[in-house]
Amino acid sequence: MSQNYIPQTVIQTKPYITVSAEGISNGLSDTFNDGADFGPDTLLNAASPNQYGPPYTQTSGIQEAMNYSATSQLYSPIEGYIFYPIRLLAGNFEVSAPITYGIGNHSPSDSFSMHVEGSGYVMTDITYTGTGTAITIDSNINNIYLGNFTIDNPNQTANTMIYWDSAKGIDENALTIENVNNGEPTSSYLMYFNNVFIASIRNFITPSSYGMYINGTGYNQGFLYMQNQIWAGATTTVGNFYFAEISGDFQQIIVNNPMTMLKVTNVNSGVTFNAPVDTVLIENSVLSGNPALIINADIQYMKLLSDTVSGVLIGSTNTTTNYTIGVLSIDGLYNVYLHGAFSNASNVKINAYDFRNIPSGTYTSMPTQSTTNGTTAGTVSMNAVEFRAEYKKYVITFSGYENDTTTNQTINFPLPFSSYAVITGNNTGLTVSTTTTGITITAPNSTATFSGIVIVEGY
Repeated sequence: MSQNYIPQTVIQTKPYITVSAEGISNGLSDTFNDGADFGPDTLLNAASPNQYGPPYTQTSGIQEAMNYSATSQLYSPIEGYIFYPIRLLAGNFEVSAPITYGIGNHSPSDSFSMHVEGSGYVMTDITYTGTGTAITIDSNINNIYLGNFTIDNPNQTANTMIYWDSAKGIDENALTIENVNNGEPTSSYLMYFNNVFIASIRNFITPSSYGMYINGTGYNQGFLYMQNQIWAGATTTVGNFYFAEISGDFQQIIVNNPMTMLKVTNVNSGVTFNAPVDTVLIENSVLSGNPALIINADIQYMKLLSDTVSGVLIGSTNTTTNYTIGVLSIDGLYNVYLHGAFSNASNVKINAYDFRNIPSGTYTSMPTQSTTNGTTAGTVSMNAVEFRAEYKKYVITFSGYENDTTTNQTINFPLPFSSYAVITGNNTGLTVSTTTTGITITAPNSTATFSGIVIVEGY
């Protein structure tokens, strides 16, 4: 087939550029590119729609569509140049060479918006068989939308499938990703985004060990929203945002750069802190791992709300440095299906606790729980059902307690009261007194056994 050029004005009459995975050259259609603007029949490095090869495109027409998209002169005072949106039709797009979405002849000082959308992640599949990075987005493009397609690397020859390292400063860039699927992963992060001011990521699905790297513009700048899931054990690395909210099914969330606030909801994973975070909120999640929360940096305030924990809760992998959690707040740890240690890290210091609604026996080594043998027989179990700066409450359970001596028994609280402690309930039949540091049980000096509870409240 000789090179052909057919003048086309279709771009002026529709809101987007179409790219087809089907054409004459791959035997899937009896018309050029199955009627789309670009596709497998497109001339290599074509400058406009409906230029046909050979030589044929190496990217099923995607590179050529991106080149043409960047010729757009559409301009918005707010968004700058708006490149022609690209619509990938249903089918398998075979890509053997790296793709670059550039800015054409525009000045790098301008602002640019790009939009690439498939026909659904089960309908549109970009299959990359090349090496290196599959798709690189120009650093000067500052408003990006990617959605509704699958991107695969069957030979795992790519380092990254989509890469963007923004050159724009604060308040100047935004990233939106939704309904992007990956069935055959890369050798490293599937997607890599750096210097992002605001990002919204929804329904990103991958079985890869490394899902996404996304870094903001500074720990007191920018916002990240990751909704729904990264599926089947993917690791996501984040940092340098003022606020980040993450939900979904992860293997691990890794914080590699400082953040002001991190909110984690409805996840099934652990979290590693390799950089400091001012405030951490984790709620309605299954925290798994050994430990589930790896503390390799200082945290000012961390709150766990209605979480399930498997294994050790807090630990560190860098035991040569000491780290601090200013306040650890826990409100409910439910449905614990594997009791483990509260902490296995002697180098992680917790300055203050704020515990509420902790079920008895949640952990074998909860810092507010203890079990002590009676002098002769039985046990005394202490459980701080609430342990806050302004209010503390211990429920102390006596089970078959016996002290057949004349010596009183003193048992310290796992964590002491600050100023005042009073006994507000006692149905054990024993004489018990308290201080801010513990209780003293007057010796019955008999073989009688005692059971019941003692309640101590104060602050």
